[in-house]
Amino acid sequence: MKKLLAMVLALVMTLSLAVSANAFKDDKSISDDYAEAVAVLNGMGVFKGYEDGSFQPKGNITRAEVSAIVYRVYTQDVKDAKASMYATYNKFSDMAGAGWAQGYIGYCANAELVKGYPDGTFKPSGKVTGYEVLAMILRAVGYDKNGEFSGADWVLHVAQTAQQAGVLKNVKGIDLNAPATRELVAELLFRAVAESSMVTYTPAFGYVTDKVLGNTVSTLGYKNFKLEGKADADSFGRPATKWTYNVGDKSTLVVAKADASYTTKVSECDIAKDLGISKTAKVEKVYTDGIVNATGTNNITSINALKTTSIVGGQGRLTEVYNMGTAGYRIVEINTYLAKVTKVNAAYTDKNGHTVDASINLVAYSVAAGTSSSIQTTAFVNVDATGYAVGDYVLVTISNPNTYVANVESVEKANVAASGTYKGFTVGAGTAAAP
Repeated sequence: MKKLLAMVLALVMTLSLAVSANAFKDDKSISDDYAEAVAVLNGMGVFKGYEDGSFQPKGNITRAEVSAIVYRVYTQDVKDAKASMYATYNKFSDMAGAGWAQGYIGYCANAELVKGYPDGTFKPSGKVTGYEVLAMILRAVGYDKNGEFSGADWVLHVAQTAQQAGVLKNVKGIDLNAPATRELVAELLFRAVAESSMVTYTPAFGYVTDKVLGNTVSTLGYKNFKLEGKADADSFGRPATKWTYNVGDKSTLVVAKADASYTTKVSECDIAKDLGISKTAKVEKVYTDGIVNATGTNNITSINALKTTSIVGGQGRLTEVYNMGTAGYRIVEINTYLAKVTKVNAAYTDKNGHTVDASINLVAYSVAAGTSSSIQTTAFVNVDATGYAVGDYVLVTISNPNTYVANVESVEKANVAASGTYKGFTVGAGTAAAP
């Protein structure tokens, strides 16, 4: 199953457009800066959530749990098939109480990826600091061959190495001497294995990156999982990075955070102000619900800081602007559509043992092509959603509407006032909220 992570927090009416690849019930609690790391590592099966469907991003993590994560990324054994084999590889005096983690700790200790305390213990259930996590991760990349992560100045050496390797680029205002959160560990590990080059140590030259050595496989993530990210776009036209790998879900699409975002009509000069445009900037493309418009549609060829006219946006519509570099700015508009649930499909397991998730069928209402007010309906079947009943009205987003590849991307219940009765709806995006 391919996954999608939209790194935006904008709401259109009551509808959240963030379709999370993390699929955790508490995914909205994951920090924007760390969401990509959590999504990709979870998709790979390296960093998993809890049985209750949560990730608990702000929760602390133990030394045993980090050992398991480092084991998976270093050995490629994301299914933990061989971990128990190393349960007897005991280097510490307190492994009797380590339980499920003995194999992970045993492997990592013998591979010199983790180290214990001077008294011979490992303290598997103890909280782990950010610097301790970094030391474990950086050893997996190839550092600490000279024992520089030991002794009185070990924290300083770990911090310097992590900074130079680019592992801390998204970590701001965090005390790495404090117990690390689960989402922070995901971020540190992801940057180390996905973007930092592995290193080789020699007495003559010290640490030399594999990239400098000319090795085609320069990151631990690519070496073990063929992990790499390439520029892409989501179904709405939003720029994204598509991370691919050879385990788990095979790919995760991470949508970029917009440079400017609006849920009401917006003037050209206000967009320019928000983007820091002092005069004029060109528009690369304009997408509406995933359909690209030729440059010049609605006269949107540029963003002019002196024009007070409104060119995009509206109530019930999410408008995002992305800086595409020398190509100019990309404008993406995503509309909210009203729909009605016509059938609820229960989850089931087919004869081959494949589980089919619960879904709904619905009819979406939209304006017929070539008209300004004529209503048309479009039926969609097997839309992934739960918690709805036949007859419920819902708000949906649809990519490529009125085409053979039209698809419902997100669903949220449409709330009708308790004292009111549904009678109808407007057919276009307005300048103010509906009464």
